[in-house]
Amino acid sequence: MPVQAAQWTEFLSCPICYNEFDENVHKPISLGCSHTVCKTCLNKLHRKACPFDQTAINTDIDVLPVNFALLQLVGAQVPDHQSIKLSNLGENKHYEVAKKCVEDLALYLKPLSGGKGVASLNQSALSRPMQRKLVTLVNCQLVEEEGRVRAMRAARSLGERTVTELILQHQNPQQLSANLWAAVRARGCQFLGPGKIVRGLRMPISGAR
Repeated sequence: MPVQAAQWTEFLSCPICYNEFDENVHKPISLGCSHTVCKTCLNKLHRKACPFDQTAINTDIDVLPVNFALLQLVGAQVPDHQSIKLSNLGENKHYEVAKKCVEDLALYLKPLSGGKGVASLNQSALSRPMQRKLVTLVNCQLVEEEGRVRAMRAARSLGERTVTELILQHQNPQQLSANLWAAVRARGCQFLGPGKIVRGLRMPISGAR
């Protein structure tokens, strides 16, 4: 029976044993389905499947890489390199580049790191939607094909949200309002516009005293 997943803000601890990830006993291992569990709990599974969504684990657990992006957020000692053998040299090169990018992006979650594997959301410059999308990307596993596909989707979603927030931050408020109402009318919504609506609300109701 699937286990209920933890809250996304609890990404620094194992969602099964609730211990904070570390570099010794509770190493974070991300699966192809983007759930991350400590290696100790993975080795105790009765069947090779994700305990949350029952996705089969097709790669040997000892071969799956430790999630260094999460380890660096809990202040653990992160090795300079871990040996990962993919199908060819080209894939290894692309894997290392992508892994380094994810680890660099994960540092934007550093101010969030709180005690006992729970993130404090009050100290980050990132908006809550950005935080959540970045956590999703950090939990992606890049060794298996399914994990790479999920990582690409997460990276695209994060990029789109970044552009949206930049536009909202720098666009003139009046121009933004005009563009919003133009988009509403373009979709066939026959609104009168905010000004006329407000004036209409101020008109006395017929028969009112």
